[in-house]
Amino acid sequence: MIIPTLLNSLILLSLAFLHIYWASGGKWGREVAIPEHRNGKKVFHPGIGSTLLVAAGLLLFALITLANYVAFDNVVDTKVVRYGTGTVGIIFLLRSVGDFRFFGFAKRIRHTKFAWYDTNIYSPLALAIALLSFLIVLWN
Repeated sequence: MIIPTLLNSLILLSLAFLHIYWASGGKWGREVAIPEHRNGKKVFHPGIGSTLLVAAGLLLFALITLANYVAFDNVVDTKVVRYGTGTVGIIFLLRSVGDFRFFGFAKRIRHTKFAWYDTNIYSPLALAIALLSFLIVLWN
């Protein structure tokens, strides 16, 4: 079970560090990271605080996932780690399905830059994180 656990943790850590990069002024990938209306206008404009909050959440998800491999039995009950990992899976499954408008496989707005990246990269990645999380829970 080490490979799915380490892979999921690495993906989540990478996403967390990408958000930290953006919060500190990085520009790479930022243009296609926010959903857009049909006219190309961004749906929202995240600030530094909200971007760092997402990064902190992703770091927490990585730690929860990694706890399936690294024994934290003295600190956190194994059931809590399993439920946490399942919750991470549910969150990313919901992300992959989407909001039925701007993001996810079920989105209606499909002809923007963000939509292309969401269809081909972001939603499949979210689904992969979800499936890996569920696999980790089942095999632990």
